[in-house]
Amino acid sequence: MNTSPAVSPCLSFKHWKRKRYAVFCTLHKVVRIGVLSVAYFLLTFGAKAQTITVIDTSRIPDQDIEEVVVSAGRTPVTAQQVARVVTVISAAEIERAPAQSINDLLRFVSSVDIRQRGPLGAQADISVRGGTYDQTLILLNGINISDPQTGHHNLNLPVTPESIERIEILRGPAAKTFGPNAFNGAVNIITGNRNPRHLRASASAGHFGLLNGSLGISGTHGNFSHFLNGGHLSSNGYISNTDFQQNTLFYQSALKTKSGSADFQAGFSARDFGANSFYSLKYPDQFESVHTSFLSLKYESNTRVRWSPVIYYRGNRDRFELMRNDESKVPFNHHRTRIYGMNMITGFFLRQTKISLGADIRNEHIGSTVLGNPVESPKTVAGYENTFYTRSYNRLNTSLYAEYLFSSERITLQTGLMAHHNRGLGHFRFYPGADLNYRIGNYHSLFAAYNLTLRMPTFTDMFYKSPVQQGNPALKPEEASTLEGGWKYNSPVIKTFVTVFTRKGNNLIDWVKDPSPDSLVWRSMNHTQINQKGVEISFKITPSPESRFNRIVSAGISYTFLKADSDHGELLSKYALDYLRHQVTSSVNVRITGKWFGMINLTWRDRNGNFQDMSGKIQSYRPFWLADARISRTSGIITVFSDITNILNRHYYDYGGILQPGIWIRAGITVDICLAKP
Repeated sequence: MNTSPAVSPCLSFKHWKRKRYAVFCTLHKVVRIGVLSVAYFLLTFGAKAQTITVIDTSRIPDQDIEEVVVSAGRTPVTAQQVARVVTVISAAEIERAPAQSINDLLRFVSSVDIRQRGPLGAQADISVRGGTYDQTLILLNGINISDPQTGHHNLNLPVTPESIERIEILRGPAAKTFGPNAFNGAVNIITGNRNPRHLRASASAGHFGLLNGSLGISGTHGNFSHFLNGGHLSSNGYISNTDFQQNTLFYQSALKTKSGSADFQAGFSARDFGANSFYSLKYPDQFESVHTSFLSLKYESNTRVRWSPVIYYRGNRDRFELMRNDESKVPFNHHRTRIYGMNMITGFFLRQTKISLGADIRNEHIGSTVLGNPVESPKTVAGYENTFYTRSYNRLNTSLYAEYLFSSERITLQTGLMAHHNRGLGHFRFYPGADLNYRIGNYHSLFAAYNLTLRMPTFTDMFYKSPVQQGNPALKPEEASTLEGGWKYNSPVIKTFVTVFTRKGNNLIDWVKDPSPDSLVWRSMNHTQINQKGVEISFKITPSPESRFNRIVSAGISYTFLKADSDHGELLSKYALDYLRHQVTSSVNVRITGKWFGMINLTWRDRNGNFQDMSGKIQSYRPFWLADARISRTSGIITVFSDITNILNRHYYDYGGILQPGIWIRAGITVDICLAKP
């Protein structure tokens, strides 16, 4: 019996050509090539969201093509030639995943640590390879949208899972490519509808008054394409004061001409949530409201010497209430950050090599009631006539880049240098790096990398003051050197890799305090040194649809081990030493029968570190299992699905003392309408 899923009538198959883009033009989809996608070289120039796909990936098995040419950023290379390990969450995986938020999509990726205070994207921190939430760079279609106020805002994104084409996670530092704050890794979120003329509507509901809906539409008119998506997500909360509401709106467009292409994107996100005990267990009635806006414009030439200028803006307004709706005792904290940035990258080929040069200028400003230096002329907080921004701080970041890339059939070598200047540094500092990949046979590769990197302190690290917290304006930037190496095997059916790395960190920033119950104040300081070692192992199988195991769409398991040594003494660490010591992630995606699909994600987490409970007693984190599952059925243009998260109903903490949701059930429907003529 033929159990292959139906193919979308929108499929437009083109003939194969002996050109470097032939495979991608034929498939008209994002091809996920094992653990390595186009990502690393795509990220280096800034990814462009593609809206040309004409295959409904929810109805076909994942396709993995070996020896295709990866050509998206620096130079065309095959998948086996790419240095470093990049994990990709593909469009098909996103559609089948039991996920209602971006946090859900990321928390089952190996070496990625999603620590939630609130559920479903209300508030979450992301880190890679045991770093802190400030050490991971977040990009939206290749544009840096990380927040200088605090890494707590880095995942305040104006997009829904339904608008994401793929997510690319680069493990390890990448300062030579992205600049500061790509300290332990980078996450690039690529958006866009997979079809040139398409409408997608999704709605779901579940426990705790959950309501989730999104609507996206794409269109193409000659050389002009556009995509618009809006979403709403809300819940009454799983315990007292955990209610939340999120609204997003995102638009992107592209204009392609003979001389080049222009890409524009703009987005807005509004999040209001009860923050039960978020930053102190003694205050269960906290509340926060965060509004984020973003826009960028990019041009990329098709000339022999390629050049690509970008300008972008990101604004964020944050209101924090220690006592919800009551500032009679403690005034609300108001913050407004504004980021203006521009960069230029140019590159040219010389046979098997490419040389790239670039510059990035990024101005970061904050006006606040508590963060920054006192101002002479306070400005009124919008919506609050008697409240003023009495403090502010501004810093200008300048980064210069140079990179050399050599690529042959067996060897790929990428070396680069970033020179960075900031008012907190006083002079330019240099951060070199080199990545090497050597291919053995058709499927085996050995790779190694050495990179230096830095992270500037956030405005919260520098200036935040409260009865229990004390910032430090004299903080030095974090710096680290990372050496890694490994082996990967990348065939059409089996993808596996082993990576070993060591990081030597200097002046790492953390909030620390004396462990005594009588000690109340957390202080921001530079640790003299934190050294980290780790091992990453991953195995994934994607059986051919013609094999005897064709009901298994994909199955994989990964393990990460981390160990950090610090000279912090007996001080209690709030963030830097609270890392996942052991992490096991596994996923199975199967065709149950006919048009029914099932996916289950399972993870085991053993966290290093301690925390103080309500009584001030020191507690250690306990290891726990988490399991999420989705069952879905696609018939024609309609897909129905049901999700169950935390199936085992575990009581666990991502941050000490903040209880996470137990079992949560929701169900929904997605409608895909192809607007193109058959």
